Amino acid sequence: MWGPTTSGGTGGAGAKAVTALDGAPPKRAVVQVWDSMEKLQAWRNDPQFKELRQVGGKYATFRSFAVEGVAQ
Repeated sequence: MWGPTTSGGTGGAGAKAVTALDGAPPKRAVVQVWDSMEKLQAWRNDPQFKELRQVGGKYATFRSFAVEGVAQ
């Protein structure tokens, strides 16, 4: 499995609250940094991910977004 760099929301150990600037904040937010959009899409298309997401969908509502950034 490919591993992103992850920063957790309020559910993670030692995480801080999400501060809303406009609108209501989500209860949790997670930021993942991937090497490329292709690697992200490959991970999401992996059958194991799809199976885990299907199980998770029984217990939570997910909203996912991908934002392409600039190279550092």
